Amino acid sequence: MADLIVVYWRDIPAQVIVRKGRQNAKRELPLRFTEAIDMCAMRTGAGGTDDYL
Repeated sequence: MADLIVVYWRDIPAQVIVRKGRQNAKRELPLRFTEAIDMCAMRTGAGGTDDYL
């Protein structure tokens, strides 16, 4: 059975990872999720990549 992992930034989903045994697949979500993360980061004052993590 495959494991499904959803990666979140704060409460916004950013990426989906599926793992089955030694195989895995990673997919970013549509652009609207990236835009929502960027908008939230700007509002909180997180300007650089290090601030996102």
